[in-house]
Amino acid sequence: MLRSRVRMFLVVVALAAAAGLVVKLASPGGGGSAAASIDPHGAADVPASKVRRVLAATEAASTSSSQAELVSQGRAMFNDPALAKRGESCGGCHTIGTTNAALGTTPHFDADGKVIFARDPPTLVDAAKTPPYGWIGGAATLREMVLNTIFTHFKDGVSQPEDKTAEEAAALVAYISSIRAPTSSFDQGTMSAAALRGEALFQGKGACIACHGGPAFTDNGLHNTLVPNRPGWNDPGATVPPGAFNTPTLRDVRNSAPYMHNGVFNTLREVVDFYNSRSSIAPLRLTPAEIDDLVAYLEAL
Repeated sequence: MLRSRVRMFLVVVALAAAAGLVVKLASPGGGGSAAASIDPHGAADVPASKVRRVLAATEAASTSSSQAELVSQGRAMFNDPALAKRGESCGGCHTIGTTNAALGTTPHFDADGKVIFARDPPTLVDAAKTPPYGWIGGAATLREMVLNTIFTHFKDGVSQPEDKTAEEAAALVAYISSIRAPTSSFDQGTMSAAALRGEALFQGKGACIACHGGPAFTDNGLHNTLVPNRPGWNDPGATVPPGAFNTPTLRDVRNSAPYMHNGVFNTLREVVDFYNSRSSIAPLRLTPAEIDDLVAYLEAL
């Protein structure tokens, strides 16, 4: 599996470098990075007045059809490679709205085509409840994130009529907002004894709930927890707070490897080990048995 990810990564790097596909990474509200990127969700070079008009039109379009119809339309667009500039559908990275374990991380380039860092495509489970959006919180609302995607990633996103863009954005927002985590033992109330012990640790000694609280298991904030960079890559993260990244939801986390913004950890045990011994909240002094229990709880979510 790891070798296949590496091969896929190298292919993506080669294709992107050859095509010169470089756009500017979103940086509104002081939360962005100055790095260049092939990020399909980055802010396009579109006048702010046009963005405001389309956002207003998107709000109107969201009530012009039934929610079921919008969800259906959005699902079709989400999985349609013909809409994207490079034939990459949304569903290619966010499989069934969740994650694509075989994809690994997505490279980001500087203006010279050099890979400066790579980021892990996040799950879209419960996305309507998890603003801001993007690993550095570059979009404050789901509508903004979707609009960025249409402008930067879709073939006709910038050139097509604004009312069509608004209709597409309304449908995609409706579909993404409908994405839920698969039913788990957490939902069914059938967690194992180990997972129940892990839940107590999550809420107490492990201090996980401080950032991963609420129904979506996120505080909707940005934090610098000292996640290590991959060798040779330096992802600066947000500027405010410095080096911070968005707190992801933990629903369906068992299916969203690799972990952290840069996919530096391959397993949930590695993640818990990091927070226990090397993170900004370390040391937690969890025993090996307690780490096992906490992992069991995370796998039940």
